[in-house]
Amino acid sequence: MTACCKPMDRRATGLATRVSRLGGAPGRLRALAVWTALTALTGCGDPKDGVTRLSPRGVPFLDGVPVPAGFQLVDRMTEDYESGAQRMARHVYEGAADPNAVRSFYREQMPLVGWNRVSDQNVKGSIAIRFEKQTEACHITIDRSGTLGRVRIQAVVMPFNRSPSEAPARRPMP
Repeated sequence: MTACCKPMDRRATGLATRVSRLGGAPGRLRALAVWTALTALTGCGDPKDGVTRLSPRGVPFLDGVPVPAGFQLVDRMTEDYESGAQRMARHVYEGAADPNAVRSFYREQMPLVGWNRVSDQNVKGSIAIRFEKQTEACHITIDRSGTLGRVRIQAVVMPFNRSPSEAPARRPMP
């Protein structure tokens, strides 16, 4: 068993053992298939507070805004514009994940690429997180898309300018 996966419960381990006793190489192959399927169903990753940890996609769709691996860009709901050093983008991504795992993903990944979290809320299952850099703001919205554990992420990046004299109000984050 790999180090990244949760241990299977006794029933799952017993099932894999019974399948392997079916005999010979085909039985071992079946046992491996059952073990792989059970491992995938129980989740793999580094669970933190019961939430599976997501990894970032190799190349993001939008520069400087990470996307969880396995999420796809929804072209019909996406727009972006760039002129000079300013850009405006509204990207929508869909994929299969737990909304709280996606929330944790953005809490961890955005600071790694230079964003500061300024607000974070969950209202009736709709999660909204706002991040800021010196010249941009990024608003992430995470919702269930209604089909079999699918999640929709909307990332809106817009120009942002805060004068040096006005510091953002800071409250301790939970």
